[in-house]
Amino acid sequence: MFLASARGAHYFVAFVLLLITGSCVAVAAPLQHSQDPTAKPTHAAAAQQPPAASSNPSPHTSVESTPLQKAVHQKKVITEDDLAKPALVISLGELEGEENNPTCDLSCEAELRSQMGFGPEREAEFRNQLTLARHEIGDDKVWNSTLPAALQAAGLFCDLQRQKAQIFSKGVVSQPIRDSVNSRFVERERNLISQYKNSAGLLTQRVQTVQRFAPFRATVMQYQWNEATARVCPDYTLP
Repeated sequence: MFLASARGAHYFVAFVLLLITGSCVAVAAPLQHSQDPTAKPTHAAAAQQPPAASSNPSPHTSVESTPLQKAVHQKKVITEDDLAKPALVISLGELEGEENNPTCDLSCEAELRSQMGFGPEREAEFRNQLTLARHEIGDDKVWNSTLPAALQAAGLFCDLQRQKAQIFSKGVVSQPIRDSVNSRFVERERNLISQYKNSAGLLTQRVQTVQRFAPFRATVMQYQWNEATARVCPDYTLP
């Protein structure tokens, strides 16, 4: 009887230990699964994460040029339209000292008003265009280098004509003396005529070119040329 009771108690203890061991194993398994750093995320977790945005732009975006960059690198062909500058607004302060500007003095202004039809009601427009023309003529390297060359040749040509006139004015001069004087000056006169014609041709071409896109300025240039040659050679007709 005692032996049977002891055996029953032994089975009961073994059964209790078995239950305790099973419970510990069941609790430890989820803990190990959650603490394993090498465990792979489930498919659901992976699906919930949004794809990371790429920090590097695509090759097409990085190499694509903006319209401004294309315009900078594109070659530009200068035409006469580019030379036609828009009208600038000239302040009253910039007009000071312009009245007796040698490019176009007061007599030049009067001629321009009459020739181009600028009445008193258009005085502001006239002053604006005149001041702009003066500045542009002052910056015209072709004009400012060719005009002095033409005036120099014109002045020397007229001086030569004066010298010949002084010689021939001394009473009656025989034909041999006239021929001698003419032969002495003929080579120099020929050179001066050639120099003046070359410079005058360049000036005419320049005025015609400017006339196509800046008629006001071209009129000032022509007046300046006419007045300058009239001053250096008032008594003789230039070739």
